[in-house]
Amino acid sequence: MVERTEEPKAGAPAWLVSFGDMMTLILTFFILLVSMATQRDFALMASGLGSFLVALKTHGMPGVMSASERAEVFNHYRARFNLPPEPDPERRVLHVLASDMELVRATAARALQPFDALFQPQVATFEPDSAELTQASRDYLDRLAPTLHPGPRQLLILEGHALDAGPLHAGENTWLAFERARAVRQWLVEHHKMKPERVEARAWAREIDPEGPGTRSVDARLITPAQETSDRPEADRPMKDGR
Repeated sequence: MVERTEEPKAGAPAWLVSFGDMMTLILTFFILLVSMATQRDFALMASGLGSFLVALKTHGMPGVMSASERAEVFNHYRARFNLPPEPDPERRVLHVLASDMELVRATAARALQPFDALFQPQVATFEPDSAELTQASRDYLDRLAPTLHPGPRQLLILEGHALDAGPLHAGENTWLAFERARAVRQWLVEHHKMKPERVEARAWAREIDPEGPGTRSVDARLITPAQETSDRPEADRPMKDGR
């Protein structure tokens, strides 16, 4: 008589074990941070637990849960700490939005830093409704390139202008202006070995002087960030009394 053997049951996948360990560690670190805090803010603890649970349910992707579903999760933990429901859930900033706001704030802070600019107007001119460099513009760029070459801390910004977009660019002046700036950038990168990450092509969305001669041209700005003396290393600071 043949004995019946039971087939081994399939266990949990290997990745699930690592995932469980990681979630346990994160929760442990959160508990440690709360226990080490000098001030106990139960509203902040409820907000942290609610954000953690929302992130687990949505896998970190925004838009999966509605605003009412998120509010229900947060209010559940607020009730466990004997706190009233959130008075204005719409004012709560999601962690994804908060990170985006920090990136925007950092970019704005860098843009507001003092800098010196060397402006060179009309480094290239174009035919109407065209973004192709003329031979005269190429020759002029070749003569001007050594003075526009960005150094280690510099940035070369090429600003395209256009008020003459026609059928080739569907009447979009901004598109034509950007294509002109990009044509100048491509020429300088390919023929004068400028580093692509230090040369930017931009377009003017609206021309300030529509009657000026530069509406079919590209301007250049060589940007050099200003460096404060206090921020410079000790070895780079000028020495007193010639020492």
